[in-house]
Amino acid sequence: MTDPRALTFGLPSCLHIPIAAASIASIREFVGNVIQIMTNRDGRINALAIAPYDRATIKHRGVKLWRHPRSRYFLERLHPSRQVWVHVDYASYREAYVNLGMPPITPGYLLDHVQNREAIRLREYSHPYLRLCPVSRRVNTSGGINTGGEGMEKQLLNRFSTLPQGVRDVAVKAMASQIIYADPMDLTKMLDISPGSVTLPGVRDTQSLFYPL
Repeated sequence: MTDPRALTFGLPSCLHIPIAAASIASIREFVGNVIQIMTNRDGRINALAIAPYDRATIKHRGVKLWRHPRSRYFLERLHPSRQVWVHVDYASYREAYVNLGMPPITPGYLLDHVQNREAIRLREYSHPYLRLCPVSRRVNTSGGINTGGEGMEKQLLNRFSTLPQGVRDVAVKAMASQIIYADPMDLTKMLDISPGSVTLPGVRDTQSLFYPL
């Protein structure tokens, strides 16, 4: 079930991909079954292995992504049988990823917090649990630089009070939800396609795969 208060960017239900959660309870309600957890000495849950509910999601027939020659690869990246989620401030997430039963990270790849960590901190920890996804170093760098999508998001949050009221209303709605879902830039990155910078040409060229004809 999709969180009814969350933004879904007009995407079809098969692309409602959770990437951040307000709590462990939110993960259990909207993301999947908790298989295993790792806690710190204070009892905070630092990392979780999740068996997602959406594994059996019916592919929307009008979505080009599922007719792409690499559709099986894309399906596994977006809807794997197991996911790892971590607390935004947990530093040992790479070790946790492997210790929770995930395969070793391919050389040249990094573990990406799909939802940018600094943006969550700027939102006063509204959604402290984040999904991890392995991406190439090139993709990780493209998204994280100041002129990339994540960099621009942080700039907007840093000047939140000066933004137009309509933009602030959308942000407030997103922070009030239990789940943050991937937007087209997040999906592009999760597919291991470089989003690009400034005008995000990688997102422009990829998002036609996401929406029904």
